[in-house]
Amino acid sequence: MELISYEDFSRLRMKQFAPADMEVSEGDGYEWMGGFWIHEGVGFTGVARHEDTPDEAGGLEVDIRELPESATLAIFAAIHLPLRPRMTLDEVRSIVGEPERTNVFVADRKSYNFTVGSRYPYHVSATVHDTDGLIYVVVIRKDVLSKCDV
Repeated sequence: MELISYEDFSRLRMKQFAPADMEVSEGDGYEWMGGFWIHEGVGFTGVARHEDTPDEAGGLEVDIRELPESATLAIFAAIHLPLRPRMTLDEVRSIVGEPERTNVFVADRKSYNFTVGSRYPYHVSATVHDTDGLIYVVVIRKDVLSKCDV
């Protein structure tokens, strides 16, 4: 499976996806994934631009509980990632393959880390809650991730 080109991803902005009645904030100095970013978002859901490439989106994170489902699905559709809220781990794996690594930060959920794509490789992390299914997704361009201390 291939996601969108890095060039197309670099143009993403949270304001494209947030409902009109939701305030989108922007701030720099956002520490994330071992780097510092400019974060444009609603809560923890947003598009991030690495401080070394401040005009290019390099990553995004989606807390499925923060946006209406239609906005979440629009983000996933824009990057060609066919995930849906509340998917099971088996459903996620059927789309993105086997995880390279699994992290447990909270007892009732696990974060599964994947590399998706070959022409434009992305780090994709899917957090699956024991009862609620897919609740959180991170997507970062691997060329930008290489600038971070991960």
